[in-house]
Amino acid sequence: MQQEIVQNIWLDYLVFINSKVVGSNNKVQEFKLFTDLVNRCLVTVPTRYPIPFSAADYWTNYEFHNKVILFYLSCIPKSQHSKTLERFCSTMPANPGLALRLLLRYWEESNVQILKLQAKMFTYNIPTCLAIWKIAIAAECFLMGQREVHHLYQRALHKLPLCATLWKDQLLFEASGGGKTDNLRKLVSKCQEVGVSLDELLNLNTCRTESKNH
Repeated sequence: MQQEIVQNIWLDYLVFINSKVVGSNNKVQEFKLFTDLVNRCLVTVPTRYPIPFSAADYWTNYEFHNKVILFYLSCIPKSQHSKTLERFCSTMPANPGLALRLLLRYWEESNVQILKLQAKMFTYNIPTCLAIWKIAIAAECFLMGQREVHHLYQRALHKLPLCATLWKDQLLFEASGGGKTDNLRKLVSKCQEVGVSLDELLNLNTCRTESKNH
């Protein structure tokens, strides 16, 4: 509760300072002070919180920091969003919400090559974020990087071996590319070995085949 009060005070203060920038005769200097204040806020408010009854474990929450960054973005021209998000990502490389916002911005700017490279980097920084893996794979598919797609699926499933969505996506990717039946069977076997069921997908395909035969 105390931390929530501190966060609300910070947000209210940032809104107040930004309102002074709007009405200032020296906007450049005032906005620099506002930017410095935003940076100080992001540095001083913690993202790690202890887990009750555990001295060694903690949980990470970037919700407040992302809210502050979103407010800051609303105060600057959209043309500066990419560079600004890149700067914040460099200071918070494990922030998934921030990473996804930057990737979305690249897509809006049609910078698919940069999106591909940045998404791949994020798969190393935030390896448990399924959305980032999917974006990295989609970018490679869009750019026809078939070999790299295979590599990304291998890395993703190494980090998220129990993610049924990834197994299903890879199976569909292999099948759509004319994959050999033996390779598809091996993939299904690997999936079953780790305890992930693809019955729903396989039953769906079976139903479609039967309906076509009728």
